[in-house]
Amino acid sequence: MKRIAHLLAGLAIVAGCQRTTGTAPPVPEPYRADIARLCDVVVQSGADQLPAGERLLAIVQWLPEHLETQETHAFLARIQPLEGEAKADALDAEARRVGLPGCALAAEWRADEPGH
Repeated sequence: MKRIAHLLAGLAIVAGCQRTTGTAPPVPEPYRADIARLCDVVVQSGADQLPAGERLLAIVQWLPEHLETQETHAFLARIQPLEGEAKADALDAEARRVGLPGCALAAEWRADEPGH
């Protein structure tokens, strides 16, 4: 899964700059749906049905055609330099920000960390 994290980050095309004005604007539904797909990518791509060594390719092939917003690509670019727990925390935080209760992909990244 560590390789998945690196490849997901590599899929980001352009990093966007965001400025906050004190109040968070509502989250557009297409972006929320993209974050939901990203969090559930292992299941949605069918990778959960494959042996561990074959999952990465399925995920990498599935994501580009199923992530719809530039904002999602920008988010992936922003978290790309992060590693381990920090990257999982960032993904979980974004999932909560868009209204999801958590993120399965972040949990998998944590489970793949040494010592877990």
